[in-house]
Amino acid sequence: MKQRLIKTTAAAILAGMSAVAISSASAAPLTLPADSSKIYQTQGLTPGNVLKMYANPGADVMVNLPHNATWIVRRGAQVAAKGTTWEKVSWDKQTGWVDTNRLRFDPQSTRIAASRRACMNNPKTVDKLCCGYPESAKGIPFRSVPVFSVRALKPGQSLMMYMEQGTSAVAIEIPHNATWVTKLGQIAKGDGIAFEKVRWAGKNGWVNTAHLRQDPQKTQEGDAKRQRCGGGGPLLPAATPQMVCLPPAVIKRLRESGALSGAILDQLAGLK
Repeated sequence: MKQRLIKTTAAAILAGMSAVAISSASAAPLTLPADSSKIYQTQGLTPGNVLKMYANPGADVMVNLPHNATWIVRRGAQVAAKGTTWEKVSWDKQTGWVDTNRLRFDPQSTRIAASRRACMNNPKTVDKLCCGYPESAKGIPFRSVPVFSVRALKPGQSLMMYMEQGTSAVAIEIPHNATWVTKLGQIAKGDGIAFEKVRWAGKNGWVNTAHLRQDPQKTQEGDAKRQRCGGGGPLLPAATPQMVCLPPAVIKRLRESGALSGAILDQLAGLK
């Protein structure tokens, strides 16, 4: 049974991509001052749609940025080609080209970045690693938190995370090479299929765990920072996942998408 739990680019769109691939001779460079102090986010996209980052303006997909992505930094370069203005940006340690019309200024993230930068530049700050770590979290006994990365997907594909919003579930697109996905201790199973509640990029939702693998290095990094910035106390063991039913809003969204059979969804919902 084919599972449509990842988002891929349609063949027609892939064909169109080759048509917009541009050469240096046809590209018109534009002037744009670089300002890494400002943070940007996507605009004009709906859940389930993405902003593609290309290795070259309009050609060679690198990664899908989620429809609500932020922490995008403009790198001071634009190219106009075939009716689109492509802009060089960085996001999640990756640098490439996106449609500049899909970007807008993010004042909240810009303020957070400025606060962290001020902490880093303050000579009185002893432990700069903990800049941005919430003061309210210090002294709280934390558990070890295993960190996971997305696996078995290709550039141009996304792992769909279903986030509950009332009676519906919004789809968030996790990139094919994302990491720092953490499990929140709830799992639903049905006929060999498992969905777990996870946190990624500040959002909580449900994903098919077949596309996750544990990242030992990131787990060690996260635990070390949590212990160091939380006051130095020992970490508790990682939580054991609790068996639950997949929320009705997520079940509804999966039924509408045809991602899984009705029998499997009934099991995930606890109806069988």
